[in-house]
Amino acid sequence: MKKMMLTLLGIFAFPAIVFAHPGHDMANFASGFTHPFTGIDHLLVMLAVGYWAGKSLSSARWQVPMQFVIFMLGGVALGTMISGLAFVEVAIAVSVLAMGLVILLNTSINRFWQLTLTTVFALLHGFVHGQELVAAGNGMAAVAGMLLATMILLSAGVYLASFKNQLGIILQRGFAALLTLSGAYLLIM
Repeated sequence: MKKMMLTLLGIFAFPAIVFAHPGHDMANFASGFTHPFTGIDHLLVMLAVGYWAGKSLSSARWQVPMQFVIFMLGGVALGTMISGLAFVEVAIAVSVLAMGLVILLNTSINRFWQLTLTTVFALLHGFVHGQELVAAGNGMAAVAGMLLATMILLSAGVYLASFKNQLGIILQRGFAALLTLSGAYLLIM
């Protein structure tokens, strides 16, 4: 609980870290790999999607994370071909808030909608990264690093869902609250 409060204080004290994408260097594998860990929106949504999938007792447990990776790649491709769309950053903030609410409220969503939301969120996150790559004039190495980091975060989210003891439940609720508050904060910025 103490760590969650420190994280929230850090987010509010240093709001520049919550900007979804500006200022990230996407020049090589290392910068692509570190971005998902330093972009708060990416970090939270990847963990949330993994967590959400991990709560599933069906094949969605691994289908959702793999679908996210595939459609994020599709979003990267779209981002390299289409110039900026103003609503994308707002939609990414909404994705953080939506994942927080789904997890916080322990909402049961059928598989079709779970896969649909996963696809939309993945396309949005990938789209912004595709535009960054075009602006930076580079590509494949940064994308490879970003995909590897994304898979690690998705897997960490699935692992977080496996905690069944009291401490695990507290961590999961804290994570859901952090997602919800961060999504709301990103929207009002």
